[in-house]
Amino acid sequence: MPAQYSAPLRLNYLQYTVRSSRQMLETTIRVLEPDSLDAIERPRILYLLPSTPELSHRSGDGLDEVLAHDLHNQHGLVTVAPTFSEWPWMTDLPDQQMFQQVLYFLEDVVGFIDRQYPKLPRVLMGYSKGGSAALQLLLRYPELFHAAAAFDSPIMKEQPDQWEMPYYWPNRERYRDFAIPHLLRTRGHLLGQEPRIALYGYGNFGKHAPDWTYDHLSAGHELMDELSIPHRYDNSTRREHRWDSGWLPEALAGLDQMSR
Repeated sequence: MPAQYSAPLRLNYLQYTVRSSRQMLETTIRVLEPDSLDAIERPRILYLLPSTPELSHRSGDGLDEVLAHDLHNQHGLVTVAPTFSEWPWMTDLPDQQMFQQVLYFLEDVVGFIDRQYPKLPRVLMGYSKGGSAALQLLLRYPELFHAAAAFDSPIMKEQPDQWEMPYYWPNRERYRDFAIPHLLRTRGHLLGQEPRIALYGYGNFGKHAPDWTYDHLSAGHELMDELSIPHRYDNSTRREHRWDSGWLPEALAGLDQMSR
């Protein structure tokens, strides 16, 4: 079978290399501005949270998708795509100085971007690990982030027992502080009466999930209904577990509406 190629994509973003004591290797921060940022009435900062370490295209690229569909201009978003040196489960290992993912993101990424674009509201988007990270960060820091959207993410994990998770939480008891079901039960009320969470599916973690997992999205939706946490939910369309499988425009439109 001959090689297959995408359509050409003219790249037009800023890229920073970051050396941080909180990461084992150099990382990058890519920033895509709307074409006429000064003319936008209410710009916001969109953080695209990755599902893999380093700058990888193994499952597409979120920033490329935003650029290809012109979503940064449609919604007035300064779009930021950070990388992590290890699998981005968004945890801090207390005994490893160079493995502080949450502190790295909040202080070295968000802090840096805030200095470039002060006083802009922040929203979060991710899929797979990145979607779980988006919900976790919103629930833990609702004063910092306005809204979060996740596509096909294992948001209902109660124990760190799959997908490299035991390495990131060798002390299982500590995972409770990062587990989204626990955060929904204890902190969901802090999100207020307007929707600030959106769930989209499905691929690996929605309905008809493979036998090595289950329907996290329906379970998360049901728990939020039970707790009376307003949210958006669409688990009706099957898409591949990738950035470029067609889900991002709809999900970003929902995130836009939640953050206005």
